[in-house]
Order: sequence, then C-alpha cells, then structure tokens
Amino acid sequence: GVICCTGSVTPSPTGPDSATFGDSFAAASGESLASAYGETFAAVYDDWYAGVTDVASTVETLLRLSGGGNLLELGVGTGRIAIPLAQRLSGPAHIVGVDASSAMLDRMAEKVADLSDSVRDRIVMHRGDMKNPVPGGPFSVIFCTFNTFFNLPDRAAQIECLHSAAMSLTPGGAIVLETAVFHDDPTHDPTHDEHHDPIHETRIRPDGGTVRSTSRITSEHTAEGEFSDDRGNVWPWRICFASPAHIDRMALEAAGLVCTDRWEDFTRRPFVPSSSRQVCVLRRRL
Repeated sequence: GVICCTGSVTPSPTGPDSATFGDSFAAASGESLASAYGETFAAVYDDWYAGVTDVASTVETLLRLSGGGNLLELGVGTGRIAIPLAQRLSGPAHIVGVDASSAMLDRMAEKVADLSDSVRDRIVMHRGDMKNPVPGGPFSVIFCTFNTFFNLPDRAAQIECLHSAAMSLTPGGAIVLETAVFHDDPTHDPTHDEHHDPIHETRIRPDGGTVRSTSRITSEHTAEGEFSDDRGNVWPWRICFASPAHIDRMALEAAGLVCTDRWEDFTRRPFVPSSSRQVCVLRRRL
C-alpha cells in the first residue's frame, strides 16, 4: 500500500491505509529492512527515543537551512521531528515525510489528527522506500536524522538514496544527515568480522523496565543486534554504517554533492576528531 495523508487525517486501528489518500508512488521491495524495523519498534519508539536528540535545536537549524522552503524527511517515523517542524512553518511551506513502515505512519497519523487545521495542512505522509524519488518537491532541505540513513540495507541503496534526494533539491538546497561517527580503519580485515565478540548491555528504559542489548559487527560496515526484555519481547535491528569520509565519497559519487558544513549536532557545535556524532550538510558542487 501507498499512503499520502494530507489535510484532515482519520487514523484507523488497522493502520494508516484508512487515512486520506492522495497521489501515490511505488514502494520497492528494497524497503523490507526499514519496514521490518518500523513494524517492530513503532509501539515503543516514542517512549524509548523521545529525548534521544534535542528536538528544538534540530527544528531551528532545519528551518534556517530551508529559508522558508519545503522540506522532506526521509524515515519520518512517528513524526518526532516533522510535527514540531510543521508547527514552526509559515507562508506556503510544507513538510513531506516518507517511511517504509505502516505502523510508524499510523502512529504519526494519530498525532497529526490532534493538530490544528493550519498545522495539519502542512504535513504530507507517504509510505515507501526512502531511496526512491518522492513526489511533492522540489525541496529546500531533505533530511534524515538519528542514524536512519544507516537503515538502508547496503551501499548501493545509500548511493541511490543520495542520488534521488539530490534530484529533488531546489537550486542551492541541502541534504542533511545526522549519524553516529564510525571511523575508517585502513588495517581492518573484514574477513575476520564474524569473529568479533558481541557487546552486551543492560539499559533502564523510561518506563522503568529493564532491557538487554546485544550487538556485534557481522560483516564489513554492517552491525546487527537486538533488544529483549523479561516479557519475551525482542526488537531486532541491523545497520549498514559509514564513516563521515565514506559518506562524503558516496555523496560525491551519487550526484556531485559536497559537504559544506559538518557539526557535532544540530546546535551547530563544531565537529572535532573526538566527536561521536555528526550532522553533515551536503550541497551540489558549484
């Protein structure tokens, strides 16, 4: 199914397919990994990740970069960033959000239904693979927060995503990626990845429950793991990670994009070698 929710949204307990429909676009089979993540994490996402990054500074920086234009969020999830961003838009500007997960979009649709008409009319949701072109452009800013770019299954999908996004930018527009920082290791032998010992952690979630985390590198630039609790619930995940330098090379290869700004976070704190996170701003090379 394909979803475009605009204006008045009527969420349904069976999923966002019962919401208002508009123009659609094809969802490719490559979305299965991101969709599986969304279907698994949708019920806990808002509780677990509400404060994982600073929403206010994220919204403020994206607004500045957009210059009053339209925005597209890749992997919009439950609307953690898109909804407060829509509440700050003015003039004719709107925000489009794409996600492979019906469960995530259903959660977002429930929130959108509670917004004022003036804010609700600025939000468009699509179900589909974020590596594919999305209707509703061109966009002044296309952004992807909190490691969502790494949910794409492989390098080919990441390059395709960057290419599609670049084709949807306005002149002078920007692609903004927020990711954890992984470092290239020229001495690394990927044939030994399968022998890496898993990392085990125990975390206390906002609801007070105890969740166990297991993660390991399984192959070159790929890590996977799972969260589990005492009730028998399991939340598996998998990422295809890249270093800042590798992201820069993919962006250049995909569409002649260059990194014009790199910060540690959306407060625009300077990026330094010890930074554990990055926000990179990619634009077409002049």
